Amino acid sequence: MSILTFQIKLIDTNPLVSRTFKVSSENSMYVLHHIIQVTMGWKNYHLYQFEVNQLLIADKRLWDENEMEPITDVKEVSVGEVFAKAGTTAVYEYDFGDGWMHHLALVDQSKHSAQEVLPLVISGENACPPEDCGGIHGYKKLLEVLKNPKHPEYREYRVWVGSKFNPTKFSVDACNKELMKLNKYIKEYEEGF
Repeated sequence: MSILTFQIKLIDTNPLVSRTFKVSSENSMYVLHHIIQVTMGWKNYHLYQFEVNQLLIADKRLWDENEMEPITDVKEVSVGEVFAKAGTTAVYEYDFGDGWMHHLALVDQSKHSAQEVLPLVISGENACPPEDCGGIHGYKKLLEVLKNPKHPEYREYRVWVGSKFNPTKFSVDACNKELMKLNKYIKEYEEGF
């Protein structure tokens, strides 16, 4: 088993939303999806897919096979099979309505150390946009409104996102605590739960 270090960037965000994290090469792409959801701050409410070198990888249970091109099921392929060497990139799309596009790149491969608990976030920048805010254009408007307390929509937007939302805040420690919760699920899933 290898440790795969990824960098993921939410395309067109300003400030840039990015994370660097480590996973096991033996995890399925299904598990990688859930790791990305936690590391980015998404809530897993919507459909998703990975596109790697024109290969489409998605959860087949969620698709009408008559309406789309052939796909590889996320549960049938490991992260190590898809990302075989450093430099491999993918587009991870989440929420086809809002169209959140992520650039995912394998930046390093190393031997697994028994002391290192995976998955693990090692760095990150900025908060994830709120779910269902209207994609990148809706998020840009949200940030613009929140910068101006005199804007006519300020109160509405502030109530919607909550008083604690800060677009420049990200905590590696808080994210890793959430990944520890996910880790139990990952072990159960990998054991056939």
